[in-house]
Amino acid sequence: MKKLGCILGLGLLITAGIVSGEEAMTPDRFREIASAPGDAMPLIAPLAAIPFWTNAVATNVMTYASGKVFTEVATGTAHTVRGRYVVFKFYSQYYQQTMNGILGYDAKASTLKTYGLYGDGQGGDVVTEGLVTYDLKRKTYTITSAYGDFKETTTGSYTDTEDVAKTVVDKNGALFMTRTVVTRPVLAAGN
Repeated sequence: MKKLGCILGLGLLITAGIVSGEEAMTPDRFREIASAPGDAMPLIAPLAAIPFWTNAVATNVMTYASGKVFTEVATGTAHTVRGRYVVFKFYSQYYQQTMNGILGYDAKASTLKTYGLYGDGQGGDVVTEGLVTYDLKRKTYTITSAYGDFKETTTGSYTDTEDVAKTVVDKNGALFMTRTVVTRPVLAAGN
């Protein structure tokens, strides 16, 4: 079982990039990749090194600057598409919908990127992009992104049985919220 290293989904999906540097990630392209079924094509080398779980449960605690706290538990899956993408899906109680995220590799920039899709409040969809850096020896990672008035910085660490990601979300330079997500694998019966 692979480990879900970038807990893309849930609240982290808004921290979500141009994969392989070939085409821009548009809302239509994001939806096409996110809805594609998983396949057995081997992942390209930069993605093959990244740990992830195919089935997981995440506990998300969002603490707003106002002091309001919201906690949710979400189940999620991850699968690979065409050897170039890892697609994460979580059902969010908070947003009352399935949230998707895509992890890919931008060859031009030589970096991992995450993508998410959210409504802009004006009837349109916006693809968010985050830069991902892994330290595979230390089992840590960071994700940074900026979209609209928001900037997010996530620091995470993982073991074989748990991933902990802490995110600071700023809006117009002021703290908007913090998010702590703890993700654990769902083991198949008999494991």
